[in-house]
Amino acid sequence: MKAMSGLFFDRQDFGKLFIRLIFGIVLAAKGIMFFVEGPSSLALLGGIRSVSLSTGGTLPLPLYLGWIIAICHIVCGIMIALGAFFKTSTFLFGTFFLLEAVLKYQAGSNPIEEVAHLAMLAAAMYGFMFIGSGAHTIQKQ
Repeated sequence: MKAMSGLFFDRQDFGKLFIRLIFGIVLAAKGIMFFVEGPSSLALLGGIRSVSLSTGGTLPLPLYLGWIIAICHIVCGIMIALGAFFKTSTFLFGTFFLLEAVLKYQAGSNPIEEVAHLAMLAAAMYGFMFIGSGAHTIQKQ
């Protein structure tokens, strides 16, 4: 049994690589899906609703903000998967998730279903920031 534990369970860097790849690919795919779903999805990502002006038009700020957040999802997701700029990327994602959790809580969302999920993602990202990316990265620490 000792040989089995040495073979599978003493590989912390492979564990970090596995987690990095899964999180990075999923987060980058989420960013791509925001673009695929179109401007309405990007506007929802950037803000609750577009701010109406007195002239009847809408302020495009939520659309631009959604566009920036979607780009960050793609770029930071790829960086997490590769292990490059890992601490910066995990800090940005942790901050995004924490802010989104606070905004959803203030908007009256279900605290158990939505807010707790986002808070756990934020905690995971901040935890990865302190743990590090492991040995198998393209950018050595």
